[in-house]
Amino acid sequence: MHKASRTLLALGAVFTFGLGTAGTAMAATETATVTKNGESKALYMLTSSDTNDILKKAGVTINNGDLVLRSASPEGNIKVDVRTAYPVTVAADGNYSIVTAHYGDTARQVLAQAGIKLGTVDTVNVPLDQVMSKNTRINVNRNHIVTVEADGVKSQVILPVSASAKESVHKAGVALNTNDEVRTDSDKKTVSVSRVTYKETSTTEEIPYETVVKEDSSLLAGHTEVQSSGRNGTRKIVYRTKYIDGKKDKTEKVSASVVKEAVNRIVVKGTKVKETEQPAAEKSSSSQSTAKKTATASSSSKKTTASGLSYSRMLTGMCTAYTGGGTTATGLPAAVGRVAVNPNVIPYGTRLYITSADGSYVYGYAVAADTGGFVNTSSTMVDLYMNSESECENFGRRSMNIYILN
Repeated sequence: MHKASRTLLALGAVFTFGLGTAGTAMAATETATVTKNGESKALYMLTSSDTNDILKKAGVTINNGDLVLRSASPEGNIKVDVRTAYPVTVAADGNYSIVTAHYGDTARQVLAQAGIKLGTVDTVNVPLDQVMSKNTRINVNRNHIVTVEADGVKSQVILPVSASAKESVHKAGVALNTNDEVRTDSDKKTVSVSRVTYKETSTTEEIPYETVVKEDSSLLAGHTEVQSSGRNGTRKIVYRTKYIDGKKDKTEKVSASVVKEAVNRIVVKGTKVKETEQPAAEKSSSSQSTAKKTATASSSSKKTTASGLSYSRMLTGMCTAYTGGGTTATGLPAAVGRVAVNPNVIPYGTRLYITSADGSYVYGYAVAADTGGFVNTSSTMVDLYMNSESECENFGRRSMNIYILN
């Protein structure tokens, strides 16, 4: 029976592990068998049992990293097994390493030497029991089991840890439609497929017409005319509803288009101010005496109201009312009797007397002292200042006679 020893020779140095003698004198009758990478050579009539001497006699060259195994029998027969070293690349977990393997080593032994442990579903690009050769590369693929849920069915597939959710679905043999959604849980071990469909519906709604008011200076103030009637338009609204696995998820508006344009209603509003020589109540009666007619004719440039007020002209127009205090445009405190006007029509400081044509409402004496935004936005001729909002509301908007006093 041989006693075994393990010797590693590198760069000419001899390293011995285990039992046995590396080199001693021996009887010439002893023999040795030298095996290198599976090829054996017998040596006879040895004069030295030194491993280096035996390898030299056998013509075997040892390179850096080569493995030398030696054993000897009680009868003096020596066996030397030489295994050549060569590099093997191991790729695993995103890292690369070069491992020194020896003739006869398998992929399993190389992985163990590299400290790589395989999981139950991990794969390697070469069989684990395959003997490695020079410049061989071992790739370790880390895999995991993924559960794919689709159409109420669960299936399990083995995939690389780096595989995407859609790759898992494809491996499970599940066909995806254009709008389907694929979701994965946080540990990437469960992938769910949701079947998504869309349905479009449409409805029609009215577009209400608008009323446009245009001012016309040839039409008396207070009068309006409908120039053209309005007509509603129509609009088509398209909605899209999303369904997930046959259940309604949400509805959203996707488009709106005009089918028929609305036509505006056009109203013409008069702004012309009516001027009269004198109030109707003050016209001379046909039954007046000739003497009175003569007196009136002799003073035709002087007009008076029924109450005897002398005025230069009279305007008839719409009046409104306002309140709230403050200071007028002329710097005077706002008060009853100080009214707002368009100064281009009635200059500031003009003395006025204001009453309704039939005498049912008398504002009385006033002075043009203020103005306002109504000048550009309405046909109001005079805005009358009043003490309270209730008085303003009661007055509203009325046609009044405005006498320009002498």
